[in-house]
Amino acid sequence: MSSEPLHNPPRIPEPFPVFDLGTVPYVPMQDLQAELRARVAEGTLAGVLLLLEHEPVITLGSRGSDADVVSPTLVEARGISVRRSERGGASTLHAPGQLVSYPIMPIPRRDLRAYVNSLEQVLINLLATLGVHAERRRGAPGLYVHESKIASVGLRCQRWVASHGTSLNVSVDLTLFDAIVSCGEADLRQTSVLRETGVAPPLRRVKDLYSEAFSDVFGVRLLQTKNVGLRELRALAAAR
Repeated sequence: MSSEPLHNPPRIPEPFPVFDLGTVPYVPMQDLQAELRARVAEGTLAGVLLLLEHEPVITLGSRGSDADVVSPTLVEARGISVRRSERGGASTLHAPGQLVSYPIMPIPRRDLRAYVNSLEQVLINLLATLGVHAERRRGAPGLYVHESKIASVGLRCQRWVASHGTSLNVSVDLTLFDAIVSCGEADLRQTSVLRETGVAPPLRRVKDLYSEAFSDVFGVRLLQTKNVGLRELRALAAAR
């Protein structure tokens, strides 16, 4: 496993605005990403970075299946929805207390492996700031603390434009993961910043740290924006 920074990180176009969406449902966000991805692909939008939390939801990626939901009772009791996702990968869970980041952007140099590595590096740097040492695991995208997973990566790539992105367990209720087979691994356990440090940093601070780390790793100046709602972003996606 390695957490070494990239010597030649891929570059992304500027300006690159950052939007904080608060806590939002999954399906409208997936639809919005498709619209923004189309704008980036046609060249009318350089890209955007969306930072948010999701309402409790299990997402089934291209390798996920209904069989990954192993506790329907827990799903019903905790009000967790189950949704098909256009991203790659297996099944995972999102809920408040987990930072979800969706960079919608051209894949630099069309090097998908380097792009994933860079997304992981952003989180490695962020977690180090919070006192957590996270590492990669060969053949398994995402980040681990010892043998427990603290961050996941899942992407949709179309016309060399990436969407979806990463999720980082900050203070999310880890018992919710008992409802699923995480990432296709029946024995995989999840951890969080709260579990590893005993402290739950405010999500606002974690979002700021993410933006700083993203800027450093990708070598781009980010354009910080005010908090916006889905309606405003839909207007951006529809603009021509």
